[in-house]
Amino acid sequence: MSKTDDLIKAKRLVDLEKILKARQNEVKLYNYNKGPKKHEKQLEFHKSPFRGRWVFGGNRTGKTECGAVETVWWLRGIHPYRKITSAVHGWIVSPTNEVQRDVAQKKLLTYLPRQWIRNITMKSGSVIQPGLGVIDKIDVESACGGVSQVSFKTCEQGREQFQGASLDFIWFDEEPRREVFDECRMRLMDRLGSFWVTMTP
Repeated sequence: MSKTDDLIKAKRLVDLEKILKARQNEVKLYNYNKGPKKHEKQLEFHKSPFRGRWVFGGNRTGKTECGAVETVWWLRGIHPYRKITSAVHGWIVSPTNEVQRDVAQKKLLTYLPRQWIRNITMKSGSVIQPGLGVIDKIDVESACGGVSQVSFKTCEQGREQFQGASLDFIWFDEEPRREVFDECRMRLMDRLGSFWVTMTP
């Protein structure tokens, strides 16, 4: 076997691994809360018609799962309980970059199939392994047509960094500071957007 054949074989293996990983994420998303033991509180959250929703719970109770799945459904335009008719723009707000990377960002990437991602912009780290760095924004192909976008923000950036945008949704992963929360709610007014908060009280 030649060196070229070895390289071709190695590239095929890498491509197959990427496809399998993307399919695992898709299967995880489509199997979310569909087993014999359903999490009724999670379903209540997703089905709620309110524009503002809160999920309170201790560690390892599934609140971040709610936030991540809700975000993917909005980005992709496939929400089973809400009518989304076009590509959307939203924010994920975490207390710090480290919390973003280790919690909300990590969970979002486990439910977001790679084949739906059109582009990732990094604050730090490599786009080749986005989960190891800090993501700035992700562009996602919407089933409604066009491209949805989610940007990552942190409360440590200060209130001024939350001005000027018009958004469809905001996911607060953990309770934000009051001035950040108030500024973010203003970003939802133009589009009658929604927000959800997943937090440990």
